[in-house]
Amino acid sequence: MFNKFVLTFSAVVCIASAAFAQKPCVTDEHYQKLLKQYPQLAEYEEQFDAQIKAQAGARTTAAGPDTATYDMPIVVHVIHDYGVENLSDNALYEAAAYWAVVYMKQNADTSGVIPPFVQYIGNPKIRLHLATKDPNGKPTKGIDRVQSYLTFSGGDQAKYNQWPQNEYVNIWLINQMSGDNAGAAAYAYFPGSAVYQPYYDGIIALYDYTDNTTKTIPHEMGHVLNLYHPWGNSNNPDVACGDDHVDDTPPTKGHLPSGCAPSAIYDTACATGYVKTYTSVLSGIMDSVVNYPDTTNAQNIMDYTYCQEMFTIGQTVRMRTALTSATAGRNNLITPANLAATGALAPMPDLRPVADFIMNKANGGGAVTDSRTYFMTFNNVANFAFRNESWNDTVSGVSWLFSNGASTPTSTSTTTVYNKFATPGWVSVSLVATSNAGNDTLTKTQAVYAADTTVAGGMSYGQNFASASAISNWPMFNYYNNQFKWEFYNGAGYGDNSCVRYRSYDTSDRITGTAQGDHDDFFTPAFNLINSTGNVYLNFYTAGAYTRRNLSGVTIVNDSMEIDASTSGGVRWNKIAGYNSAALTNNGVYNNEFIPTSASQWVAKGVNVPAAYLSNNTFFRFRYWPGNGGNNLYLDNFAISPFPAGVEDVVKSGSIFSVFPNPASNGCKLIFKTGNDGVVTYTIKDITGKVVFQEKKEYTANSLQKQEVPRSATQAAGMYFVTLVNDGVATTQKLVVY
Repeated sequence: MFNKFVLTFSAVVCIASAAFAQKPCVTDEHYQKLLKQYPQLAEYEEQFDAQIKAQAGARTTAAGPDTATYDMPIVVHVIHDYGVENLSDNALYEAAAYWAVVYMKQNADTSGVIPPFVQYIGNPKIRLHLATKDPNGKPTKGIDRVQSYLTFSGGDQAKYNQWPQNEYVNIWLINQMSGDNAGAAAYAYFPGSAVYQPYYDGIIALYDYTDNTTKTIPHEMGHVLNLYHPWGNSNNPDVACGDDHVDDTPPTKGHLPSGCAPSAIYDTACATGYVKTYTSVLSGIMDSVVNYPDTTNAQNIMDYTYCQEMFTIGQTVRMRTALTSATAGRNNLITPANLAATGALAPMPDLRPVADFIMNKANGGGAVTDSRTYFMTFNNVANFAFRNESWNDTVSGVSWLFSNGASTPTSTSTTTVYNKFATPGWVSVSLVATSNAGNDTLTKTQAVYAADTTVAGGMSYGQNFASASAISNWPMFNYYNNQFKWEFYNGAGYGDNSCVRYRSYDTSDRITGTAQGDHDDFFTPAFNLINSTGNVYLNFYTAGAYTRRNLSGVTIVNDSMEIDASTSGGVRWNKIAGYNSAALTNNGVYNNEFIPTSASQWVAKGVNVPAAYLSNNTFFRFRYWPGNGGNNLYLDNFAISPFPAGVEDVVKSGSIFSVFPNPASNGCKLIFKTGNDGVVTYTIKDITGKVVFQEKKEYTANSLQKQEVPRSATQAAGMYFVTLVNDGVATTQKLVVY
């Protein structure tokens, strides 16, 4: 009887709360994007729809009722950053058990279904099982954990460690959705979409939508098994009457979150007089007429009411038909061979724990500006805080071991250990987690850095990053252990062949792991600036670029860098300078990995250090945020000076003059030493040779001068030539304006 089954190929998203109730899901957007990428999808949709109709018709009419119970393996990937989203094992076991209850029609709230729909309550007869074997055949409890900043920007890029989608239904849990999915609690892909992008197949949901309050995961599992929302695939509830192509869910506008309000569950706006006539699949002759309820099925799990209590019989037929279809390999999920390979029917194994720990904020010494503390001086008043995060079993005990003369060298705390260190340098930490099933050890040889308070220098300090050993006391942190990171680089430099670089160029296939949201730090040693008079500049040179090789094909460069200072030994940090992508990508587009090859590709940067940070123990931190369109940034010739970079070069080298900054965007300065008569003429010409500015002035003889060049002199972006005549000698420098 239930002979109308139509497949679509798009992502579906469920509204998270009444506060975002007016935001539709992104079905149409995803569908159109996929259709543009794969035009053949439309034809495939028609073919698969015909297949679904034939299978459903044969099952409901010719072959009699379908009474088999299907078993299906699932895996839960917790994408976390050690926050509240890192749900406990027990919380996940309880959640998975409830999802299984719903798919066997054992949820007690079906008793609250209103009378018109009691006879239509369907039993999917699908048993959901946390897998007990991973794709490599190793024992598992069906839970996988990945630390990632993308837990705060959830979307397809956050779907790490997908297990084969034709063997497991993958479920990813995150803290927040990305901006593209703002206001959503979860989304999933229909079988047809998974044919074209199997690496995104599965469910992604907010961590706090896993319990039995909203039935979010059962709802999304319905989409995995080819169910629409009751109002259809427009994904705009409460707008117009729509149809999900399942006959026993009457037409409806759908409902925004309302709870079990009578206005929702007794809504007759679209369903009055809803009658269906059926013909026999075998004879083609009309054999029945069904007068369905005149109220909508607002208690349906696929609605948004948060009064979701049931699937209909027709929906269970549609789900089971999808589950036995070869599309996206759904039918492989339930085969005996796959159930054996995934351990779906095996009892949960008793496994040893996975040892894990993370840093907390420093304890004592005042508030810190960062959520975690990895860098502080070795004799600081504050403590490093190490928090146990072991999982995979009930941990009966732990054992900690700390290096560097720790104030607490060993501990058995199952929560947090606070420590100071008597010896500066990288600190090694080992944690052994024990349960009845055994133990596991995690050792981090560079867990935190206890910085030396011995100053490296003061005014006129210079560091040209000649070797990795020369900067052994400049610690670099790759917090998420990925390809985006600070590193010593031997292969380019300003004046030599070595420097420090931030590796922002993306070498991955971009299926998962977007750079957006990452950050990494490197720290300087301490400097004594307490007796400095006048200006103090933190100088360095950079060379950077960007690439158009991103997800959408549109150039969007999000790289940025911040410089912070601390006079509290790393307990508190304050921003003293920031650079956006325009200031970092002075070499334009490089579709391949950018490596500077000439001095002209470098630009000087000078940061005037505020007086509040001129202490006898000042540290600086370079924090970089990579973006999706970035390329590498190279940094060299770090110096502390009474002059900004550019001026300092003139002073040190005896150069005739320099242009600073270069490239420029809002005017620039000419830095030069005057001759014996003090008379200087400078001329600016554009690329065609036309004079756009000229001035002749007399200065104090044999003095260092800074001459402002107004932005009006170089209004158009492009290349200019600046010629300075000093004591009758003409010298020309290039100036780039952006």
